[in-house]
Amino acid sequence: MARPLPDALYRAALFALPFALAFVYVVSLLAVMSTDEWHIVFGGMATYLLAPVGTEVVIPAIFVGLLAVDAAWYVFALATASVVLVDVFTALFFLWNWDLVERAPYLGRLLRRVEAKCRQVIEKRRWGQEATLTALALYVALPFQMTGGLFGSMLGRLMGLERVKVFAAVTAGSLAGAIPMSVLAYVVGRPVYEALSSPTAQNLGLAAGILITVAFVGAVVFVYLRGRRNED
Repeated sequence: MARPLPDALYRAALFALPFALAFVYVVSLLAVMSTDEWHIVFGGMATYLLAPVGTEVVIPAIFVGLLAVDAAWYVFALATASVVLVDVFTALFFLWNWDLVERAPYLGRLLRRVEAKCRQVIEKRRWGQEATLTALALYVALPFQMTGGLFGSMLGRLMGLERVKVFAAVTAGSLAGAIPMSVLAYVVGRPVYEALSSPTAQNLGLAAGILITVAFVGAVVFVYLRGRRNED
């Protein structure tokens, strides 16, 4: 009878730990940057997490604000790391709590079936996991809406990849997308932000993100159906 309590504490820890890590990180930034700089970086992190925009807008917006307050070079590096960590913390939360999603009535059963079939197909080919991980990292790296840590983690799990590998692919993809955008924003500054935040650019970015996500979901469905045919 002593088992349920440790299990409940373990589940609560997995649910709360990503939030706790994010809170500690955000508060610790106050020790290495001014209040104005902190507001700019934290605002960018919140926007990236909650608003329908990608790194193509968030990073230039943060850098324009930091340039206006004459921030030190290391603050720009921390700003880039902060945007990447939004993907990292999101991936941690989603991957650690994926089993809760799989317990949902009806939907959970379907997700478990898709995950199992995709894993069977991928594991039968020597290049399967490497190609899938590369595709997942590239998907997260793209500077468009809907291509961040949340959707990347979800699609990685649906493809039957292990949590650690999905986390590594999401982290690598986020770094690969954020660093070039940061360099561009630092060198060019406001013109990059104004160009990428225009309504036309945003609509194109949204359309591109939707199309790429639909293509990735289509690949998941294709692999799943192939697994079913092989079983038959």
